[in-house]
Amino acid sequence: PSCFPTLVSGCLNLPSFTNYATDFIETLDYVFASEPSVQEPFGFRPKGEAPMPSEELVKQYVAMPNKAMPSDHVALVCDFEWVKKEQ
Repeated sequence: PSCFPTLVSGCLNLPSFTNYATDFIETLDYVFASEPSVQEPFGFRPKGEAPMPSEELVKQYVAMPNKAMPSDHVALVCDFEWVKKEQ
């Protein structure tokens, strides 16, 4: 609905996976934030994200979790800037 805020992804580059198992590799996790809008003049602008592990790195351990990556999901870390809608 039009009353919902406009959402943007916190990841400037969508990760190729956030879950990596032997029989399932997919992006399941996302970080969203609301942009400034007519209804809400304040919002967030994505600035960057932490590096993601490469598929080659995960393959060294077969899948996730493993001894180097304790979860079956990659932690998404994003930086945002608080902004006001330009008039």
